[in-house]
Amino acid sequence: MSTERVGGYPEVELPDDFSDATSWQRARDEETRVEPLTRAEWMVRVGDGDRHRVVFGTRSGQPVGECDCKGYAHHEWCAHLAAVFLAYCRQEIVVADLEADPDEELAMLWRQYRQEGEA
Repeated sequence: MSTERVGGYPEVELPDDFSDATSWQRARDEETRVEPLTRAEWMVRVGDGDRHRVVFGTRSGQPVGECDCKGYAHHEWCAHLAAVFLAYCRQEIVVADLEADPDEELAMLWRQYRQEGEA
């Protein structure tokens, strides 16, 4: 994992052949578990594999992130990052805007929650 502070992570770029990639197929087809740890960190398990820590958020609307697994270290893409990316695209998770002040972001999320009649 990078030692960069939050906001300094690389942009998530889909590989040219991502739809044929084993990592994408695993994230799409196998059972995945994406659990929040912090506003930008997720614990991710794909299939019956090991759990891995993924940092994922947005910066200027662009997804950014990385994973602590060996697959990411070698290819800058992995099933864990793909699983979080899929959950984000499907709007199953809310990810942090890494350029936003955490307190302002929390206030915005609370207002959104209240407007939707959930509170």
